[in-house]
Amino acid sequence: MKKVIFDVDGVLLSEERYYDVSALTVWEILYGRPYMGLPSERDDFRAADVTDGQIAAIRNEVWGGDALLAWLKGRGINSNWDMVHAWLITCFWLMGGEYRRRTGGERLALSFQREEDFHEAGLSVMGLPVPKAAAILDRWEQAVPEGTRGADVFDVLGRAMAETFGGTPDWAALQSDLWRMHAEAFQAWYLGDDLFIERHHRLPRAGGKRGFLREEIPLAPAAAIGALFRRLKDNGWEIAVATGRSRSEMAVPFRALGWYGLFDPLYLATATDAFEAERQTGTAHLDKPHPFLCECAMYGRKRENYEAYARGEAKAGPDDAVYVIGDSYSDVLGAGAAGARCIGVLTGLEGKRAAAMFAEAGVPCVERVTDIEPLLK
Repeated sequence: MKKVIFDVDGVLLSEERYYDVSALTVWEILYGRPYMGLPSERDDFRAADVTDGQIAAIRNEVWGGDALLAWLKGRGINSNWDMVHAWLITCFWLMGGEYRRRTGGERLALSFQREEDFHEAGLSVMGLPVPKAAAILDRWEQAVPEGTRGADVFDVLGRAMAETFGGTPDWAALQSDLWRMHAEAFQAWYLGDDLFIERHHRLPRAGGKRGFLREEIPLAPAAAIGALFRRLKDNGWEIAVATGRSRSEMAVPFRALGWYGLFDPLYLATATDAFEAERQTGTAHLDKPHPFLCECAMYGRKRENYEAYARGEAKAGPDDAVYVIGDSYSDVLGAGAAGARCIGVLTGLEGKRAAAMFAEAGVPCVERVTDIEPLLK
């Protein structure tokens, strides 16, 4: 097998809009009237006509100048939905601690099983200060031991907040009801009303959004990336994708940029495949850095193979030349777990600063995706 597997965000397409949307999702969950409805100093915020200046200010406030994003990506957390989850559960944890201090030890009771529960939660914490990004990051650094990666970060956070809430809250877990609901809020922002309705067959809880999916920015000229794909195929390489995006979030910009038809859809592995396999196999957390997506991209989106992929048993063989092109530590981990080699690109969140991480991992890197060909052997 000769195959090149491409990550999407930070490799082919800019991650900037994803990070913008993750910040908007946190902001809306906390301050939006359909959700918790906490008082905000930004009374000019309107989802239907939010400006780039407002987005930049909200992103800076939520992600602390992107310091929190860098911390999460450095621990193998690559999914924006998981990043939002880490922020929100830590916010509620800190607010729960403040509540106990103010009430002389009473524990804050929060439930997130239905969308209506956001309103009740907002009433419960009304008057408590919303933690700043620096406090969120400080809590992560205190609670999460060095070397903790991926889903284990959330297990550690859940156990650490047990004393505050009288046990680990069920909403702290990945793929809890809270996770599912804020993931849908993210989708409403990213897809916009029309695509959200087309995908979910219902209105979003908070509508009036134009969506960002059709505003994707390629990280090299689209024609140059398309030419790269064609050259690889002409030289005997198969090409594939392994991305934490859903299938529609990958397909829409790929079609718009003229890339989709260059791939065999059987080898376009997305978060949609991971979610389907989780339901089929009963295995949790099959997104990166788990090898599932890489193995799915290598051997195809075949349901009969999902059990093997979920167990990480479909690794590349010693005679295979399989390369994963990624921008983050989760790509390095996922490639290694699947028996593939990794080539790093410096167009992700960390930019050229990521070169040190790749060097420490023993992974070669290039400036951008169109520079990879000399490293393929």
